[in-house]
Amino acid sequence: MIKTSHHIPSLCLLSLALSSWATPVAAGDWFVDVASKVGIDFQHQDARFGAKYYIETAASGGGWIDYDDDGDLDLYLINGAATPGSSLTGTARNHLYENRGGRFVDVTAAAGVGDTGYGMGFCVGDVDGDGRLDFLVTNYGPDRLYRQRPDGTFEDVAPRLGVADERWGASCAFADLDADGDLDLYVTHYVDFAFERNPFCGDRARDLRAYCRPEAFAGVTDSLFIQQQDGTFVDQAKARGIAEGVHEKGFGVVASDIDNDGDTDLYVANDGTMNRLYVNDGSGHFEDQALFSGTGLSHLGAAESGMGVDLGDADGDGRLDLMVTNYSMETNTLYRNGGALLFDDVTQKSGLGEPSYKHVGWGVQFFDYDNDGDLDVAVANGHAVDNIEVFEAGLHYRQPNQLYENTGGGVFREVSAQAGKALQVAKVSRGLAVGDYDNDGRLDLMITNTNEGIDLLHNRVDKGHHWLGVKLVGPKANRAAIGARVTLIRGDRRWLREVRSGGSFMAQSDLRLHFGLGPSEEPVELDIQWPDGTRQKARSEQLDRYWSIDYAPSTPPKTSPKTALENRQTPKKPSSPEGS
Repeated sequence: MIKTSHHIPSLCLLSLALSSWATPVAAGDWFVDVASKVGIDFQHQDARFGAKYYIETAASGGGWIDYDDDGDLDLYLINGAATPGSSLTGTARNHLYENRGGRFVDVTAAAGVGDTGYGMGFCVGDVDGDGRLDFLVTNYGPDRLYRQRPDGTFEDVAPRLGVADERWGASCAFADLDADGDLDLYVTHYVDFAFERNPFCGDRARDLRAYCRPEAFAGVTDSLFIQQQDGTFVDQAKARGIAEGVHEKGFGVVASDIDNDGDTDLYVANDGTMNRLYVNDGSGHFEDQALFSGTGLSHLGAAESGMGVDLGDADGDGRLDLMVTNYSMETNTLYRNGGALLFDDVTQKSGLGEPSYKHVGWGVQFFDYDNDGDLDVAVANGHAVDNIEVFEAGLHYRQPNQLYENTGGGVFREVSAQAGKALQVAKVSRGLAVGDYDNDGRLDLMITNTNEGIDLLHNRVDKGHHWLGVKLVGPKANRAAIGARVTLIRGDRRWLREVRSGGSFMAQSDLRLHFGLGPSEEPVELDIQWPDGTRQKARSEQLDRYWSIDYAPSTPPKTSPKTALENRQTPKKPSSPEGS
């Protein structure tokens, strides 16, 4: 049954510690896979049967959305679909699981979100400013934009609003890119693949077919959908500076104020072609600064196989560093932000290089798993070629995922083996999303796996450290406060977090912000920068809780809205598409 949406009052406690997980933690049981125990019975299916359709290599993602606004995280999972020649029985569909006190109930049918397309990615945003979260599903085929109704059900408005792109969509992110107050949308498109154009790759002499590399296909241009005053979207990628043509093979995207100038920039991980760092001029026009910044190529000057991407202040200097996952024999890459839009490849000196060399990385997230005050890293792994063992000795299709502990200053050590059995099982993982599903202050991991169920890795690390969670409720056109920044201040120490849609690889993490604070119980101060440039101060004497803060800035916006959006008396409510 769908629950009626209700807003959580400002400054309230949202914590819900579950007694069922309050048992002592044994050594090596930092993370425990509880997916089946909490009611998540989802099984991914990509319909492969030997034709080696390229879309099978990437699917599928998913992530967290508190769609019913009750203070805990619900879960949306994306599935594949039947393909020409496949013998897939039944109908593969996406699933929505409602969180009811730490157990999950499948509400897909009641909510109306069981898309049966060949699914890829997922990102969340309140597109019409009505206070209810909506979400986009990218597909190989028409994408779906599920707008939430007042009763908690959804309607697909993608065709009506102009975002039902039929190309191969991968990752996506909502953000206010043109600074007019409402949310726009960026969607990466991977390659120009079609079932009827499925080239043979592999070893013809031995009649061994393999999945192709991206070089076998032409790339395509990503979409930059700008929201209009009537609530529709128009793809203005070309007009606003997004690179065009066959050299664009977009997989991951993250929307963030990368250069600290108050507007939202974009970083796109391309597979086998140069990555892009699109710097916003403040009005939603972009210039690619990837080469200038040092983030377009490897330290050897080569384009790598970019998959997932995330940003976080790894070394605690107040600037956001960039992490990109790559193919095997390339290593994942950590770019340290030196300021002035200059980055340095510190992969090897950070300790992230050698452990990732033989893995194919996909989802990636900075997060503080032990609440000690610095950002650790999780990576989802799994090769793209299901018979790679035949072609390359020493490489494996199924691979364990990885956890890296930040030992201070942005130097990492891999602790996957110490973290428990759940991080030692080899699978074919793709999406990775972080969220505290049981509200105990310890960040959990959701990892999607090809042709298997998901991993829901419950975090049981307890070092006696404190934490603070923050949910921001933004202005009327962007109630989820996507693009807002919070700097938490304690003494001379500062922690920076951003509210982001999308990121990682085709996945959505918790929109709430999480700060690990270590053993100290001292109060903290918050400096909130809202998406419109206004600022707000807050102070918390109480820790170890989730704190909801409403938009009440003490400074005026930096610029006036560029459209009549803020003059509307009611949120946009486009009519339903035909047949809904």
